[in-house]
Amino acid sequence: MNRPTENLSASRYEFAFDVLQSLASSLPSRTVLDIGAGDGRMKKIESLGLAWHGFDLNPSSPDISRWDLTDACPEKEPPAGAALLLDVLEHCTNPGIALKNIAATLQIDGRLILTMPNPRWSRSRVDALLSGYPTCFTQGDLDANHHVFTPWPHILQKMLGDAGFEIDNYVTLDGKTRVFDRPVSLSYPLRCLFSLGLIAIERLDPSACGMSYGLIARRVS
Repeated sequence: MNRPTENLSASRYEFAFDVLQSLASSLPSRTVLDIGAGDGRMKKIESLGLAWHGFDLNPSSPDISRWDLTDACPEKEPPAGAALLLDVLEHCTNPGIALKNIAATLQIDGRLILTMPNPRWSRSRVDALLSGYPTCFTQGDLDANHHVFTPWPHILQKMLGDAGFEIDNYVTLDGKTRVFDRPVSLSYPLRCLFSLGLIAIERLDPSACGMSYGLIARRVS
């Protein structure tokens, strides 16, 4: 878990869709649980021949069921073949319990596809140096977004192991830092120099690429 296998420019939704597309034929069940379904945009996985079941703490539509991850899944269905947990775990007060409750819904060899903010991101490291807080985990993020858990990869690896998972893949998302990606202004030269510093960090450590990261975990027990 020290280094990602890839640095992708994909968003969390693109990453999850691509993973399911590659795994669809090998999943132990065609049922996929979308936990933290939000607006239900991942229902598009039905185009892959998969059965989508959406869950959220605050459902936005009748086809999404309510599930508080501190409790067991409220729907007693046959175990699923995969589950999506896209930018959800950082909102969980008890992430270890949440992962165990999710594991209980999956068949052996079922996959859990997770994405989280990347506290190892180059910009996050600079913010932590200057303010003491990684990006996405400031007091403002706590107040506005309920970001109560900082998902350091090594800690998440331990929690997943305790819940009966093994990690099959670790990637970073949202792309590498680029120098010339903002409109020209008076501060443009300084912003370019700052971006070059971030790029240097990312070249030294690929885990610093990307504001988010993704994991594919397999239930083994």
